[in-house]
Amino acid sequence: MTSRRKFIKAAGLFGGLTAMPLLSQGFSSNETSSLPDFGNASSDDELFAMVRQQLLIPTNRIYLNTGSLGPCPVHIIDAIHASTRQLEMNPVGENWGPLGNQTELVRKKVADFIHADVEEIVLTRNTTEGLNLIAQSLLLNEGDEIITTTLEHGGCEVGLNFLVKTQGVVLKKIELPLPGKSIEEIVRTIEKNITSKTKMLMLSHVNTITGLLMPFAEIAKSTKAKGIYLIADGAQAPGLTNVNVKELGVDAYAASGHKWIMGPKETGFLYVSKKFQDKIQPVFTFSGNTVYSASSGTRNVATIIGFGLAIDFHTSIGSDKIQQRTLQLRNYCLAELKKLGGLKIISPENRLLSTGIVSFSLDTVKNSDIFNKLKEQDIIVKLLSQQNGIRISCHMFISKQDIDQFVKALRLLL
Repeated sequence: MTSRRKFIKAAGLFGGLTAMPLLSQGFSSNETSSLPDFGNASSDDELFAMVRQQLLIPTNRIYLNTGSLGPCPVHIIDAIHASTRQLEMNPVGENWGPLGNQTELVRKKVADFIHADVEEIVLTRNTTEGLNLIAQSLLLNEGDEIITTTLEHGGCEVGLNFLVKTQGVVLKKIELPLPGKSIEEIVRTIEKNITSKTKMLMLSHVNTITGLLMPFAEIAKSTKAKGIYLIADGAQAPGLTNVNVKELGVDAYAASGHKWIMGPKETGFLYVSKKFQDKIQPVFTFSGNTVYSASSGTRNVATIIGFGLAIDFHTSIGSDKIQQRTLQLRNYCLAELKKLGGLKIISPENRLLSTGIVSFSLDTVKNSDIFNKLKEQDIIVKLLSQQNGIRISCHMFISKQDIDQFVKALRLLL
């Protein structure tokens, strides 16, 4: 095993700082957390069991809500603590010195992770902040149309409502097929709602309600030809599915680091394509896209460094391997849920539209009752209020045994 101290040094985080003791379950106060060598795993099951061991989630808890917030690995938590201690030993010298310099490396890691150029990356605190930077600075005309769907996250809608109130634009919410059956069906639904007044589409890359993988590349063919801005709410995508912003054809892409990437809370990024940058110029990036600038002000260098380590963590395992694992778990969960009565699957079954999210609505039982009863058994799921539904996040650290236990509990409750 590679010790956490060696891991952090290899990442270039700090030099002479003594390793922090880990005060968490499974370790005594005089031990430090360690990161296993995933290359020594004899199988994928063993590899992802090793990933599970890096989390502070108690062994008796089944955590199926990464889509809201993901658990951060212990070695990253410890690195944040260590960086914070180093910062506070010499706040000015470190913030605008060695530790501050590390944050710029994180921008490069994000750029590589989503196949962008570093000049196109702005580090934010979350997806909502990234989308709001666009909404507060994009200039549209009264009567211009923005298209989104009825299944978007409220954080996305705030910025759109701001544009409605401040610029008099028209917000058009369209209904997507539930569940979506094909790429052609999704694209056709969107295209038939585009008019000569449409100036922007804002859609989730992975839908927060159903887990549908939006076919952005196909949609971009229409928007580019018509000069329509294409904006992605990527909150649920990075860390769950591969993201290549160039192939997607989006003008901007906002995401969080604290969901499927499993990074520290209050981390995220905004990608703005070079061609789109002259269209949005918020005060936050007036002095440039660097992590620290005159217009951004002081940043939380420790959590930003931790965000970079979370990307390293995913990269060390392999994005393709993680995506394959989450789809396998999702397919298993879907098959088991379909054996039950009293519910309807609202996530797409088409593999081209699928991700590691499975959602279902309940026929007669209240979802809040199911949610609370599962919580009493330490099974954590997501409540979908409007659909009387439940959302399950099948991230890589979940096992088939976890899903079996969840389905067994659900069967008894139904």
